Amino acid sequence: MELQFSENPPKNTKVIVESLSMNVNLVKDLVGECHKENHPVSDAELAKILAKLVRVIKDIGECLCLIPSTTFGGQKYVETAVWSLSDELQNVHFEFKQPIESQMSYAMQIPSSQMLPLPEESDLYPVDDEVLVPTESSQVLSMPCPVDFIKSTNQRSQEQHENVDKSLVTLPHVAHYIEPLYNTFFCPLTKQVMDDPVTIENGVTYERKVITEWFETSSHQDNIVCPTTGMKLKSRVLSVNVALKTTIEEWKERTEVARIKAARTALSLACSDSMILEAIRDLQRICKRRRNKKEMIANIMDISAMIELMSSSHQQIRHASLLFLVELSRSQALGEKIGSATGAILMLIRVKFNHHVDSFAAEKADEILKNLERFPDNIKQMAENGFLDPLLNHLTEGSEEVQMEMTSFLGELILSNDSKVYVAEKASTSIIKMVQSGNTIFRNAAFKALSQISSHHPNGKILLETGILNIMAEMMFTRRIYDELMDSKKEAAAILANVLESGVEHDSIKVNTHGRRLSSDYAVYNIIHMLKNSTPEELNINLIRILLCLTKSPRSMDTIVSVVNETEASYTLIELINNPHEQLGVAVIKLLILLAPHVGNTLVERLCKTRGQPLGLMECPSGTNHITEKQALSARFLAKLPQQNLTLNLALLNNNVVPTILERIFLIQRNGTRTSRHATVYLEGLVGILVRFTTTLYEPQMLFLARTHNLTSVFTELVIKTSSDEVQRLSAIGLENLSLESINLSRPPQIQKTGSKKLFRLPNLLSSRSVETRKMPVLCPVHRGACSSETTFCLIDAKAVERLLVCLDHENDEVVEASMAAICTLLDDKVDVDTSVSLLSEINAIQYVLKVVKEHKQEGLLQKSFWMIEKFLARGGNKSVSDISQDRLLPASLISAFHNGNDSMKQMAENILRHLNRMPTPSATYYSM
Repeated sequence: MELQFSENPPKNTKVIVESLSMNVNLVKDLVGECHKENHPVSDAELAKILAKLVRVIKDIGECLCLIPSTTFGGQKYVETAVWSLSDELQNVHFEFKQPIESQMSYAMQIPSSQMLPLPEESDLYPVDDEVLVPTESSQVLSMPCPVDFIKSTNQRSQEQHENVDKSLVTLPHVAHYIEPLYNTFFCPLTKQVMDDPVTIENGVTYERKVITEWFETSSHQDNIVCPTTGMKLKSRVLSVNVALKTTIEEWKERTEVARIKAARTALSLACSDSMILEAIRDLQRICKRRRNKKEMIANIMDISAMIELMSSSHQQIRHASLLFLVELSRSQALGEKIGSATGAILMLIRVKFNHHVDSFAAEKADEILKNLERFPDNIKQMAENGFLDPLLNHLTEGSEEVQMEMTSFLGELILSNDSKVYVAEKASTSIIKMVQSGNTIFRNAAFKALSQISSHHPNGKILLETGILNIMAEMMFTRRIYDELMDSKKEAAAILANVLESGVEHDSIKVNTHGRRLSSDYAVYNIIHMLKNSTPEELNINLIRILLCLTKSPRSMDTIVSVVNETEASYTLIELINNPHEQLGVAVIKLLILLAPHVGNTLVERLCKTRGQPLGLMECPSGTNHITEKQALSARFLAKLPQQNLTLNLALLNNNVVPTILERIFLIQRNGTRTSRHATVYLEGLVGILVRFTTTLYEPQMLFLARTHNLTSVFTELVIKTSSDEVQRLSAIGLENLSLESINLSRPPQIQKTGSKKLFRLPNLLSSRSVETRKMPVLCPVHRGACSSETTFCLIDAKAVERLLVCLDHENDEVVEASMAAICTLLDDKVDVDTSVSLLSEINAIQYVLKVVKEHKQEGLLQKSFWMIEKFLARGGNKSVSDISQDRLLPASLISAFHNGNDSMKQMAENILRHLNRMPTPSATYYSM
């Protein structure tokens, strides 16, 4: 078997196996010659047979020596067993001194008290004690041979596990062969090995319980005889046979060790299913018969091997392994060892929850897990593997010490979202009570657990019902515990922020016993005060998170804006931008972005007075692929501040940020926004900063900047070459701002006057040649002057009109409205409207506008569309009237606006309907009565 299942079989395996097989067959033949029924064996024949037997046995020993050490793969037990057996076989010796018949006859007459001690033989499990054996060898010879056992096992595996029950005694018999039984071990009455041997008056030894019952049931109390010899006894005194009892106990100990090792070998060799099943059941019998042997089994056996068998496809093996583990798990000493076996608890949990696969296995796995709950480490492992019930049960029902331990572990455990929901449903009330207790250790553990549970937003409603918001708010604003090892305010703020971020209603949350609410001036003032005076960054982050949640409510937002305007809160918030803590900087910038539309000018004033700002917000990323969230939000914040604030715009201009912005925009466009998750936000912020400069073009420096960097061309490219709606919208706004300045910047070309009249007296030929070759400046047909995209920001010269018209087909209302506003600058009364309408008609602009009316219902967008349609009807001639009249859906939109729009919309709708002859024209002459 060792050769068959070895991972490193020797090269001469076949030779060794064939030699062993041949020699074993020879041994059988020789032994068979000694048992001829019709032909008695003479002494001479027996001597020859014994001599041959010695030679064959020695050959077997020498054959075993051929197996190299590498075959055993480091299994010292197997290697020692093979070498010991080899030595024993090579040194075998038989002595033939007298006829067998007389020898056996003599042996039968030897009383047990005269048995001779023989020196211990070298076997697979050597011991130091002497063994009392009878002089005859009949008992030993009757033991089954391991070779027969191996043969029978292999045969059973080939017969597909037939007759399993009949084989259950094989492993114990092998152990008995290794640790042989002797006649003196057996009680003469029960024929069983004695547990408590006692000797009666005539020297015969019995099992105490049996001989006692014999004495008690004797019909003649005064005439008691020995049940074996029939000898009359005078005394009922029972003497403990100490020597025999000790020997039997030692034999049992060695036998059980041998059986356990035999079982271990069977399991480790991946033998047949019947052999594995036999090994497990024998281990079960040892456990049940001698409870104190469980520890010995656990020390010898590999628990992991038993764990693997729980997944066996063979149902009987699966059930047997679970039953054996049930028995082991009942031991206080083994519960922790089972739990520490690699994958044990995970496998048990899987079996437990697979009721539909094997209900019996699920029941036993559940029983084992319950036994393992006696150890905290096992409970923690169960929780780590998704089975939280034991931990939560001990947390809610255990002793104070157990509750604290379970809560501490819960705070450290990394839970899945589903597990967080389960914990919130079952244990949140108990954990909140711990937070309110006076025990500092309890509070620390409970805070950590609640922080994790509340981080999963779907738990917000569950926690809200427990009253956690009021409790956390009160701890933040009123509770003072100075002897705590941790800052409870920080933890309370984190939990409160987690729950608020889940979207629960917060206007009704009370922060103290006086009824003050979280949205009140009192609460906001206190939060700002804590921001100003607190040093832990974690607390500041959580406070800002709370403020961010409060901004979602109009009522709370008004309160925050009022506090920021009236106090130094704006300074506090702006100063936090410079904090090196990345997460804190991100949180405060998010809040400032929301506040910018309400207190933007105040924030600009504070920002420009803060050291390192506003240039600090333009910190360059370390690489285009490493745009951080803070860098992206910083750009967005600068874009969201009031765009016409000249102070901020000049501060940015003086720090020469525009070349840097243009370079980063180019890199992002070249590499794509997928290079960083924050690239899109960053790009939108950068474009927004560029738009700032187009709102203050009245300032000469801003005008020079726009011309120097040709912002018209920049925005024209961005309006199409981007995947961001916001970038398109901002680019259209930038083009609108620039185009509004075109009429002011476009001037007719000036003819230079020469200082000498001789210039006009040139010969006619030269004069006419000069006129022909002289280049006349090109005038813009719309702005009626010399125009270019670079100097006067002319949209026509920049070829921006076609791109803006494409944007009118966008789904986003804001993009469409911004694009239309830019186009409307070409229809302003200050430009040549007739020419502009003619140019726009050539590129079918009116069709884009009519489509906008059909697909968009936003009021501002419709108002701009009607304004353009009216211009085309008034200045575009019959062609425009014809094109517009053919649109069958336009009248319905006009009538709706005429009835439901504002005054301006009604007037424009009326004018258009009149152009389309759908309304009467007012008479110029009035008659009076």
